[in-house]
Amino acid sequence: MKGRVILIMFLMLSMLSFAQEKFATNVKANKQEEKKPEVTEVKRIFDVGFGFGLDYGGFFGAKGTFVPVKYLGLFVSAGYHLIAFGWQLGVTGFILPKNNIKKVRPYGKVMFGSNRVIIVQGASSYNKNYIGFTPGAGVEFRFGSRTSHGLNVDLNFPVSSSEFRKDLDELKNNPAIDISNPAPIAISIGYHFEF
Repeated sequence: MKGRVILIMFLMLSMLSFAQEKFATNVKANKQEEKKPEVTEVKRIFDVGFGFGLDYGGFFGAKGTFVPVKYLGLFVSAGYHLIAFGWQLGVTGFILPKNNIKKVRPYGKVMFGSNRVIIVQGASSYNKNYIGFTPGAGVEFRFGSRTSHGLNVDLNFPVSSSEFRKDLDELKNNPAIDISNPAPIAISIGYHFEF
């Protein structure tokens, strides 16, 4: 009797062990079958955005980018630059390709256009908009299943023109006017849609 109980226990343990092994094999097989489908690359040709900062013409405005190849963009922007119409023309070099696969894409750029402004409160005759070169860097953050819209955040380093430096020095030497140096960097942020 004792031998039969031991034999039955042994058979039951063997069956349980075999069932667990079979279950583990099925789980692995199912996990392999549940692979995500491969994403097809979609090249982005146009990018339109609205935002604040030099990338959008000055204080706020719009920016349009044409992407002839996935690592290069040509852009134009227009907006309000605190006292007048502001604009930018520029080139963007993407470190990662501009397509639907990457959700975060860093880039470098250089632009030419409105990059400095002088505003003297109470003496608007001194107010003036200046143009010059502005190098910078930024990151595109794209959202959604198609990664076709999202935020652009940029850090710009405006290069002051000689005309701006001359006018600023004259105002600093005027005892009736209290003026400070401009910030060496400018931040831009905007929301973009890609096509």
